[in-house]
Amino acid sequence: MIVCIGAFDGYHRGHFSLFDRARKLARELGTEWKPVTFEPHPRFVLGGLKARLFTPAEKAFLRANFDIPEPLEIPFTREFAAVEPGSFLDELRARLTLDGIVVGSDFRFGRGRAGDGAFLSRYCAEHQLKFSLVPQLTEANEPISSTRVRTFVENGDLEAASSLLGYPFFISSAVEHGEQRGRTLGYPTANLLPGESKLLPGEGVYAGAAWDDGRWYAAAVSVGRNPTFLSSGNMRVEAHLLDFSKDLYGRQLFLTLLCRLRPMIRFASGDELAVQLAHDCDQTKEIFAGAVTQIVTFRQFSLEHFAG
Repeated sequence: MIVCIGAFDGYHRGHFSLFDRARKLARELGTEWKPVTFEPHPRFVLGGLKARLFTPAEKAFLRANFDIPEPLEIPFTREFAAVEPGSFLDELRARLTLDGIVVGSDFRFGRGRAGDGAFLSRYCAEHQLKFSLVPQLTEANEPISSTRVRTFVENGDLEAASSLLGYPFFISSAVEHGEQRGRTLGYPTANLLPGESKLLPGEGVYAGAAWDDGRWYAAAVSVGRNPTFLSSGNMRVEAHLLDFSKDLYGRQLFLTLLCRLRPMIRFASGDELAVQLAHDCDQTKEIFAGAVTQIVTFRQFSLEHFAG
C-alpha cells in the first residue's frame, strides 16, 4: 500500500499532483494507494480555521468524481499533535501493509512539526519503504494551497479559487423554504443553508450553474443578508435558476459559483431591485454560455449519484 499523507481540506491541483505520484508508484509496485488524512482538520483543533472549503459529503463527491480512494482518517486531537512522528508512522505501519509514502514538500507532522521531508526520507530508508517528496505546485509564483483557495473564496474571487482548485468552487445543500420575496419580484429563488462549517464566499451576487435532473441551468446567486429588505440576519445563499420552473423544496441542489458580478447593494425599492436582477440574469446567461469547459469537470455519473 502506498499512502499519501496530508490534511486535505478539500482537494486542489497541488493535491492532485500528490495523488498522481501515489498512483504511479502504486502501479510500479503492483499495489494500491490511499490518502491518509486527519479529522477534524488540524487547524480546527489547534486554531485558525472556522469553516472548511468542502463538507465531508462534498469531499466524498470529489473523491468519486476524480477517482480518489476512500481515505484513512486519523482522529486529530491536541494529544495526537504531540505524538512523536516516528510513533505515528510505526502505528500506521501496524494498521496497513505499507510499501511507501508520498507527501508534499511543505508537509509537517508530529511533535514540534518535526516530521518533515528529511525525517520521512530517513524513516523510509530505515524500514525499506519507497518515499516520494513532491514539490509544491505554484501559480503566478505563489504556492497552490488550501489557504490561498480559502482567501480567494472569502474575497469573492471565484475565478482565482477555481484556477487553483482545478474545478469550480461549489456549494451543496438541501433547498429550504424562504421568505419568497424573490417570487413576488418575478425571480423565485432556491434558498440554501449550507451550515456554519461550510466556507461561503464574500457577500455579493455571483454568476453560477446549478445541476438538476440531468442538466445544468444558469443560476444568478445572491450570497449575503439581503440589505434591501433586511438590516441584519444570517448569511444566506439564494439561487435563481434561469429557464427553470420546477419545485426544488427539500431536494439537494449542487451549485457552482463561477464569478462575482457585483457587491451587495441596498436598493430604494423592490422595483429598483427587480431592474438590477434582470441585468444580473443577462450577465449570468453570458457567463454560463462560456463556462462549459469548467463545469464538465464534474461528471454526470457522479452528479446523479450525489445530487440525486
